[in-house]
Amino acid sequence: MTSQRRPDEDYVIAAVHVETEIRAILEDTLRNLPVTFNMIAAESQKDATLKQVSSFVQCGWPSNVSQLMDPAVKKFYARRDGLQLIDNCVMFGDRIIVPQRYRKQVLKQLHRGHPGMERMKAIARSYVYWPDVDGDVEQYVRQCRACADAAKSPRKTTLESWPIPTKPWSRIHIDYAGPIDGLYYLVIVDAFSKWPEIFRTRSITASSTIELLRETFARYGNPNTLVSDNGTQFTCESFKNFCCINGITHIRTAPYHPQSNGQAERFVDSLKRGLKKLNEGGRPSTPEHLQTFLSVYRSTPNKSSPQMKSPAEVFLGRPVRTTLDLLKKPIPVPAIPNEKQNIQCNKRHGATRREFQPDDMVFAEYHHGNQKSWKPGVIIERKGSVNYNVLLDLGRRQRLIQSHTNQLRPRADNDQPEASVPDVQLP
Repeated sequence: MTSQRRPDEDYVIAAVHVETEIRAILEDTLRNLPVTFNMIAAESQKDATLKQVSSFVQCGWPSNVSQLMDPAVKKFYARRDGLQLIDNCVMFGDRIIVPQRYRKQVLKQLHRGHPGMERMKAIARSYVYWPDVDGDVEQYVRQCRACADAAKSPRKTTLESWPIPTKPWSRIHIDYAGPIDGLYYLVIVDAFSKWPEIFRTRSITASSTIELLRETFARYGNPNTLVSDNGTQFTCESFKNFCCINGITHIRTAPYHPQSNGQAERFVDSLKRGLKKLNEGGRPSTPEHLQTFLSVYRSTPNKSSPQMKSPAEVFLGRPVRTTLDLLKKPIPVPAIPNEKQNIQCNKRHGATRREFQPDDMVFAEYHHGNQKSWKPGVIIERKGSVNYNVLLDLGRRQRLIQSHTNQLRPRADNDQPEASVPDVQLP
C-alpha cells in the first residue's frame, strides 16, 4: 500500500494566496455589478436590522419607540405606517429598502452620469429608501472628484467692501493694464478721492514699477497702504523691501480674483474703453490721448466720491481749470500786491522808484551772444508797471525790444551813440 504524499508547505501557502485573490476579484466584480431586486431580497433575510423590521411589519410594532433597543431599528419607527413586506423585501411605499451591504453600490448606480445632488436625490426617491438616504447622497456627491472638477463656482459670499479711507492718499490700488498697442499702463488710484495716476511703459518689471512709484510718491508722499494683485513684479523681494523701507503696508489680493482689487480693476476697464473711444480710425493711442482721458476723468464729478465731487476737488482741494471753463463769464481777479515783500526788497537794495514816459531818450541794456552793452534808444510805450517797449538805434538799422526799468537809464540829448554791433534775433 502506497503512502499518500503530503503537499509542500510552500504549495499550501501559495494555494491560500490564490484563493484569497480569487475571492477579492469576485467581490470586486460583484460590487461593480448592478444591484437587483433578487440580490436585495436575499440580503434582507441576512441583514440583522431588516430582519427585525420585517418581524415588526408582520407582527406589529411596539406602542412606544423607547421599547426598541436597536438604534438602527428605531430609525424606521417613524415610517412604520408606510412599511410593508413584499417577496421578502421590506418596502416603503413603492420604494425598496436597501440593506446596508448594497447601499454604496446603489449610490454608485444612482450617480451614474453624475446627475448632480438634487437630481440624484430625486432619482433615489423614486426607487430606494433607507434612513438618511438624502444625507448619504449629499456625502457621495461631495466626495466625487469628477463632480468637484466640473462644479460651478459657489454662491457668492456676503460682500465685504474695503473700509472707506478718511483722507486722500492713505490707501492706493495699483495694477497694470495692457498690452494696449504694444504698451502697458501702470494704473494708480487713490481709494478716497478716486484720483488716478497713469504711466505708459514698455517694461513691467519690479525695478521699473518701483521707479514709477518712487516718482509718484515724491510728488504726493508715501501712502499708508498699497493694494495690488499677485503679479510677479509685486511679489518679489525687491518690491517687498521697497514697501518696507517706505513704511507702506502691502496687501495682495487673492490670486485669480480680480474683484478683490476692484478700485484698480474698474479704472483699468474705464481706461481701456476711454482709449478705444479716443482712438478714432484704429490708430495707436498717443500720450495726448492718455492726458485727454486723465484731464476729463479728474475733472468729472464722481458719484462714489464724497459729496459727488470730482477727483481733483477731493484730492487737490480745488477744481482744475479746463477748456470748458471758457464757457463761463470771466471773473476779474484783483491783483493784491505783496507790499511786505516789496518793502523788504527795496530796503535791502536801496531801491528808488523810477519811471519813464513815451519819447524819453534812454540807454537800454542790449545782449549780443554772451556780451552785454548799452545802446541808445527811445521809449515807445509803457507795458505794465516796470516794463517798456524801447526802439533801439543800432546804427544801420533800428530794433524794437522790451526792457525792464532796471535795464534802462536816462540819456541826454548830447550823448553820442556807441559803436553799433551786428543785429541779432533775440529770443
